[in-house]
Amino acid sequence: MNYLNRGWLLAAALFVAACDSDSTDTVQPPEPTPTFNLQVVHASSNAPAVNVLVNGAETLSAVDYKTASGETTLTIGDYDLQVDAIFPDGSTAPVIPADNPPLNVTFAADINYTVIALGNVGDTGDTALQAKIVERPLASVPAGNIRLTAVHGAAGAPPVDIYVTAPGADLTQETPLNADTPLAFNDDPLGPVEVPAGEYQVRITVAGSTTAIAFDSGPLDIGAGGDIVAIAVDNTNAGAGTVPGAGIDIPVSVLLVGDGGAIDALDVQTTAEVRVTHAVPDAGLVDVYANGALVAPLEDFDFTETRGPLALPADDYAFQVAPANTQNFVINPTAEATPLAAGTFYDAFATGSIALDNLGLLTAADDRRRLATAAKLRVIHGSPSTGLVDLYVVDASVTDITNVEPFAEDIPYLFNSTYLELTPGTYNVYITPANSKTIAIPAEGLPLDAGGIYTAVARDPVSPGTDLGLILLDDF
Repeated sequence: MNYLNRGWLLAAALFVAACDSDSTDTVQPPEPTPTFNLQVVHASSNAPAVNVLVNGAETLSAVDYKTASGETTLTIGDYDLQVDAIFPDGSTAPVIPADNPPLNVTFAADINYTVIALGNVGDTGDTALQAKIVERPLASVPAGNIRLTAVHGAAGAPPVDIYVTAPGADLTQETPLNADTPLAFNDDPLGPVEVPAGEYQVRITVAGSTTAIAFDSGPLDIGAGGDIVAIAVDNTNAGAGTVPGAGIDIPVSVLLVGDGGAIDALDVQTTAEVRVTHAVPDAGLVDVYANGALVAPLEDFDFTETRGPLALPADDYAFQVAPANTQNFVINPTAEATPLAAGTFYDAFATGSIALDNLGLLTAADDRRRLATAAKLRVIHGSPSTGLVDLYVVDASVTDITNVEPFAEDIPYLFNSTYLELTPGTYNVYITPANSKTIAIPAEGLPLDAGGIYTAVARDPVSPGTDLGLILLDDF
């Protein structure tokens, strides 16, 4: 496996241009102003997107979890740093540091500074949201080598040992990078160390154990020249798998950060996860197949039911739906495949109507990371007998929408709003025919909590003559 092909080579190439002069003037050119490089990484799993301010000026905007800025070159000196959280209503407030003057930092020459926002919003003490500054030399990596710095930035993970070995090496015969001292959250980073480029395996174990592997990269072919900060972050991915012998889910993924940004490296056992919802009112009981094989948990599956999530290895899958105990595929009869990526949660909605001859399967990727500052609401138009609709999301005190502008209008069948970040509170959700104030589907008094995830699927009547309704998922 070629590291470059995997997209994991994050090399920093620094060039200095020399200028020749034929002038015989004895005046010496001024000395170049000493500089440093600055990069910011968002590694707080429950924090919203943030803005980064340098000396009071917004330098980086809407930096989200598991992303990193590029490297910015600045002249040396004292700088005020501040990180502002972005709230659902668009307002901002400082979270690093919180309720204090900006963080004043003295930056020296010829250093790569990586400022990492880690910890949790709402925590106090050691796991509170905070900034960690990691320093590496600005000098180029020696030819044929890689420079590596490791940071334990996962507030929810225990102390660990970190092994970087030849692929398949017996860990009982290896010494971790942290030697005999367990590496705990927010401890001083390991490194930077320079090692020859080549094939490696990175494994993180629960401290003191060589078998309780909390992260396994599998074999990595690492090309020369990389200057990488590897940050263990809380694992918010789907299909995490479990730590052997420990009875817990894999607690971390690893951000590989270089001058071009960050890439989330997943544990080798990470799968995709799929949840399936039956939203076809006139199909009766159905069976769901994947790549020609009946999916046992999805037999005799009734209208409005939701089942899963199911862990599936990353691959292309042809999902098909047939009336129960038949193989008469009424959805996706030609077995068209859908790619599923490791670490991603998917919702699959069997939609449409046999009578209307518009059966289909809507597959939607789902970001299930919970935010301490917001509720996340997603609305999906899954009512095939309904035309274009308007969507209203209003405070619970608002029951008359005559003078209210819709949140979204002219919404077509199979529309997926994706997640709306809302200020925690109680809401009314109304769906009306497009350009009408006549409420077709009401959902009133919905409490949406901070950290909550909510999905509402507009559906057809359960039986003729009954009302349209909603299928409520997640924290509903």
